[in-house]
Amino acid sequence: MSTADITLDEWLHFDQKAAAATAEATARKAGGAVTSVHSHEFAGRTAWNAIVEIDGRPYSFVPGGHAQLGFDPASWTPTDEEVLSYLGSHRALDLFPEYADVEPDDRAEALAHRTDSTVEEIREHIAAITSRPRTAHVKAFLAATHSDEAGVSEAPLDHPVITALVQRWKPGCQELVDDFILPETDTGTHGRVRFDPDGKPTAAWLAAHTTYDTITDELARTGRRLPTPDEWEHAYAFGARSLFPWGDRMPIRWLEDGNTLVMPDGVRVATASPTLSGLHMAENSYRWELTADRREVRGADGGGTECGGEPWFAKWLIQASSYRDPEQGDFVAQRPHTRGTLLRPVIPLD
Repeated sequence: MSTADITLDEWLHFDQKAAAATAEATARKAGGAVTSVHSHEFAGRTAWNAIVEIDGRPYSFVPGGHAQLGFDPASWTPTDEEVLSYLGSHRALDLFPEYADVEPDDRAEALAHRTDSTVEEIREHIAAITSRPRTAHVKAFLAATHSDEAGVSEAPLDHPVITALVQRWKPGCQELVDDFILPETDTGTHGRVRFDPDGKPTAAWLAAHTTYDTITDELARTGRRLPTPDEWEHAYAFGARSLFPWGDRMPIRWLEDGNTLVMPDGVRVATASPTLSGLHMAENSYRWELTADRREVRGADGGGTECGGEPWFAKWLIQASSYRDPEQGDFVAQRPHTRGTLLRPVIPLD
């Protein structure tokens, strides 16, 4: 049997020997080498992570099968704190209450706006930005453990663009980015430079104009592609039928010492940890990932909830397993360039 036919249910019941054999067969087919087959725990669930290195880059094996995707908001009931956050309270679900002592507690004000229809309104809101329950047939594939920035590549420190940028550097800014805010019509190539504490440049990158077609064509030339929307959601949820990959609840605390999120039921999620599939996903609300459908982006909203000062309820929803925003996807699809947009190379196994 081809490793492309291995299902998630089978994978979750494999012992280490079977997982290792699958990893080796996959590496041979993809022209890579197995670097790790290990048990990975995420939010109380455990699965094998098989990491295959190809052309110096780590990929994780993602089993397929008949994936149960999407979310039914009717099956979900918010907690009181989630309701208050939805109604506009910034203190509800506050991960950093020790820093908010000087701010008035606005939960009572938010509570005054609650009505008998509030929970149903919340469910309708979730329905508008998540995909509906469905079964999707997915073949197993390899996915890069980390995403790339489209159009961004390493550059030598003596590159003319980098040299000019270094000359403009002012002490105190450890990374100088020349393409942070640009008009949509800009098609130039810009630089990024990182400096050490002594002001010496240590690394540099070029951020070049690119397009969706250029991205997909370049991936295709190396036997890679973007994940389909279903593949992305499947890899992120990895069998979880809850609102988020870690469960149904929004975090209530962040433990700074361990960079760990704590849920109301005590479940803890390390923010630097990969998801159960071994992939680092939806880590930055400003940076969405492209998919094989140019009108479907995943994992972020471009910073709209963060920049807009939305309560935590809105900020967390963009990390729902089935999060999708048709308006955001249309906006991305119409952009003349996608410099800096995230992409995750996928290697099909069939």
